[in-house]
Formats: sequence, C-alpha cells, structure tokens
Amino acid sequence: MRANLFSAAYVISNVGAIIILLLSIWYKKVGTILVALLFLAAALINAWQAIYEPDRYNIYELVAALPVYEYFIRDVFLIHIKLYILILMVFQLLVGLSILYNKKWSIVVAGIYLLALAPLGAGSSFPCSVILAAACMVLFFK
Repeated sequence: MRANLFSAAYVISNVGAIIILLLSIWYKKVGTILVALLFLAAALINAWQAIYEPDRYNIYELVAALPVYEYFIRDVFLIHIKLYILILMVFQLLVGLSILYNKKWSIVVAGIYLLALAPLGAGSSFPCSVILAAACMVLFFK
C-alpha cells in the first residue's frame, strides 16, 4: 500500500472499527446503530465531496492495492466522478436507513460492500473495512 499507515485518520478509523466490532459483539442494538450511522455519515460526506471537492477522489488510484482497482478508478470512475459518487451516496443512504429499520438483508449488503472496499488498500484504511464487515456479520448472526 502506498500511503501513510500511521496517519491520524488511518489509526482513528481502524481503532473505531475495532470498537464498533466489539460493541457489535456485546450489544447488538448499539452495533447496529453505529453501522447505520457510519453509512449515513459516509453518504453525507460523499455527497458533499462529490459536489464541492471531487478532485479528492483522485488519490484512490494511487493507494489501491489491486491493479484492477487502479484501472477502474483511473479509466472509469474518475471520468464521471460526480455521477458515480452521487450514485454511491444514494446506495449508502439506502443501506444506512435500511439498517435502522431492521431490514436483515441490509446488514449483509453492508458487509459485502465493506469487503469490496478492502482492495482500495490504504484508501479504505485497510483493514478497517474488513473489521467493519466482520461487525456486520456478527450483527447478522446475533
């Protein structure tokens, strides 16, 4: 991974993911609410960035762990960045709201989505997304 793995944002996101996983193990309702809020916050942040700072997404090509992700980001995603991020924002919003309304399938969708982020490497604060996916699976089976 080509990024600073010891930045404050990296450390905070991974520590936060561990806390969410532990809370999901001990308290299902708290874990569920935190995962839902995470998706809702991501939707808002992505919407704001897509509209006002779309160039911030250029970095993801450089930190992706897999060449296929580098290609996709560079040759597909960045060409229509606002459109793709706004679609992603709607998806995150729907998943977050569905989790809050106790739709069992939504926690599985959240886990799959988080696992799909993992190949972004440092761009997804790896292993943060994998830890959060584990929290989703704990919540699903609890």
